[in-house]
Amino acid sequence: MKQALLLAAAAHAYNASTPPTKIITSNCTLQRFPPIYANRVHFFSFVAADLYHLLGHALRYYRHLGLDLKNQGQVWVHNASGPVALEKTLVYLRRYEIRYKVSNEWSSQTKREAANSFLLSLPNDAWLVYPDLDEFFAFPCEVLEIMDQGGLLSGQMVDRVAYDWHLNSLRPLPRAAKITNRSSIDYQFPRSCRLTGGLLDTNVNKYTLVPAVDAAGNRLRYINAHSVACGDNRRVLRHVHAQKATNCEGVSIHRGPDVAHYGFTKITIPVLERKLATYKALARTSGELRHRDAVEHYRKLRESFEYCPLTKSYQFTRRARRLLMRKRYCDPLPPHLERDYAPSQFCFEPTKAPRPRPTPRPSSSKGKATPAPRVRPDDDDPPDE
Repeated sequence: MKQALLLAAAAHAYNASTPPTKIITSNCTLQRFPPIYANRVHFFSFVAADLYHLLGHALRYYRHLGLDLKNQGQVWVHNASGPVALEKTLVYLRRYEIRYKVSNEWSSQTKREAANSFLLSLPNDAWLVYPDLDEFFAFPCEVLEIMDQGGLLSGQMVDRVAYDWHLNSLRPLPRAAKITNRSSIDYQFPRSCRLTGGLLDTNVNKYTLVPAVDAAGNRLRYINAHSVACGDNRRVLRHVHAQKATNCEGVSIHRGPDVAHYGFTKITIPVLERKLATYKALARTSGELRHRDAVEHYRKLRESFEYCPLTKSYQFTRRARRLLMRKRYCDPLPPHLERDYAPSQFCFEPTKAPRPRPTPRPSSSKGKATPAPRVRPDDDDPPDE
């Protein structure tokens, strides 16, 4: 694989973008926001419809943190995969009674504008949790003091990878009475790797808790998913910073626990290819450097995986696996965890993935109803209770 993901010479360059934050050294992770604080914390996310397999795990996780998803949450759904995936997504959202909007468009700008619109609608004493649904934010017990001081909280993304280095399906979350350690999402993806920051040289800093206003009453806005600015200066918002609070008064940035990033599942390849096609089109029409950079980023990431007919799934390439382990971007698993997993099966002569069948066009014959798409029973992902 030509030049896979991997820029060995720039392996540690991501450290250069580490923001001047106050590092919180705490062995205490907040299990649940007290009601008096949870009443001020709002939730927003922009999710692709084909990520419904993550919804049960993510929404339950944030609800168990004490967030009021029903009254203080909103999700935008990108309808990119047809009616079946959309309906599965909506089933979860209705179960958790969270407000939602369906969008037929997706881009970084679309996400930013939707998040800013939601943030601007909040009361002055509100706070926002804005994750992608493959990001599980964690909060230190000191987060309550940070909220009292009006500070920002951030964390660094750590990628979670399957034990066998494959892009496996995420098993549906079982009903509450049947949940075990083995059904949890962290058990299914036990490896902790610095793939995004170490190999792709990408900004891994993510704001996990953002106030609606700064000390002077200026409204905060997202520049992108990693940076914010205060005030109404639109020109400032077009510049990308390495996690700064630009023009904000009385706002300190605190570094909290790592953010678990479950971005390497079965759905990764179609999502990557869709993003790559989107940014290729944007690069052709606009010619902007940021769009060309996005194309290069997603191309490198896509070239890190190959199809394995033996397991009928994608796997990390051999070069990617060796570099991940040699550079120690992945933490070693404890011996007692190693014994819990079956030996990995790899294809040492992988082939190209089979081409997906084209979606049949609706019949134009009058009087004939278009049959609904069939869903395989083993592909169903029922909501949890």
